[in-house]
Amino acid sequence: MSLFRWVPLDWRFEVRLAVRHLTTGGGQTVLTMGAVAAGVIVIIFLTALIFGLRAKLTNMLTESIPHVTVKVRDLEPVPLSEMSDLSSAMSSSRIEKQAPQQKNIDDWQHVVDVIRTIPNVRMALPAIQGQGFASKGGNPVGVSVVGADPAQQDMVSPVTKDLISGHYVGLASDEIVIDYELAKDLSVTVGDRIRITSSFGNTESLTIAGIYSRGQGRGGVYVTLRTGQSLFAVGNSVNVVLVKVVDLFGSDAVADRIQGLVPYEAKSWSREYPSFVSSLTMQAASAYLISGFSLIASSFAIASVLIVSVLQKSKQIGILKSIGATRKQIQRIFTLEGMMIAVTGSFSGALLGTLLVYLISLPLQPTAKPGHVPEQLFPVAILPIYVIGAVISAICATVIAAWFPARRAALMNPVDVMR
Repeated sequence: MSLFRWVPLDWRFEVRLAVRHLTTGGGQTVLTMGAVAAGVIVIIFLTALIFGLRAKLTNMLTESIPHVTVKVRDLEPVPLSEMSDLSSAMSSSRIEKQAPQQKNIDDWQHVVDVIRTIPNVRMALPAIQGQGFASKGGNPVGVSVVGADPAQQDMVSPVTKDLISGHYVGLASDEIVIDYELAKDLSVTVGDRIRITSSFGNTESLTIAGIYSRGQGRGGVYVTLRTGQSLFAVGNSVNVVLVKVVDLFGSDAVADRIQGLVPYEAKSWSREYPSFVSSLTMQAASAYLISGFSLIASSFAIASVLIVSVLQKSKQIGILKSIGATRKQIQRIFTLEGMMIAVTGSFSGALLGTLLVYLISLPLQPTAKPGHVPEQLFPVAILPIYVIGAVISAICATVIAAWFPARRAALMNPVDVMR
């Protein structure tokens, strides 16, 4: 009695009868709830697997690179035929671009201050990027050189988390952090000295303060901003400003806003790697499509079972109508049955699906990064919003599926049923 005292008086008859139908249904009730639970489990499992893999791939590509890179724009040559101030039409048979030259951002303090005021920007870092050679004795090896403040650089392209030995934050002007592959090629370790020669011909002898590995082939070398400016002879200027954003997929909007505020070129990572962004979109679309078909399939199964239940209870429906039960009451009884099945099955499926995802996240595999702990064999992501979405979607789909047999039951003619 206590269970029904919270039910409105006008609904107590229908609720009692719906509960009795379900408790006496036995295996049929369990089967129907199992169909709902299976649909929820499939949705949670697929979304966790697909979005977990998506997050891992995105992190692998974008964690170690800036989301937006600001640099001096390369001017494109304009053909003579397009010059509007010429007295006579002229044309060029050959258009030659200017040879690549390093262009510096002299007012980088102002640029950084402007960029940091833009919404969605997490970090703006002045830096030096260029090419050079690393050597110990003979046999120089080509490397990319990054000069920036170590503490801020760690927030744009993390180095400390990938360190195998040594340190990066607190780097001195005569120290350098190198990649594991470069350390192998030069047969050096922390504490050894190597020579870095920039593409400008300037040379610095630096002590190795740390060795890192991202497991993605040979990486660059990291020095302080002052050392980078000295190597590439830029004075107090920089040649790039590196930007990290909060919302990864809002990089295009940030890049466009930067170009509108400062006279420099801003390139977002998503425009640099359009095929990768397209593959991420396809993965998300696949997850939604498969989840949708799973819901539809489970809805048909639920509707079929409930229709059979209506046919089995046709005599009881006839008796109920003969003693005064209205069409609305009959329809309400079977709709409530569907609602109870939906809620119980959905929450059971959510618990089992979350447990399944947690269990498959436990197996580990060796990582490709030397000196790092093993990684998940199945990269999964338990996202509460998708678990809640799966439960709500399953409940809605089940109630809709239950409405049709409920309507069929309400339209039954008691005279025909009793015959």
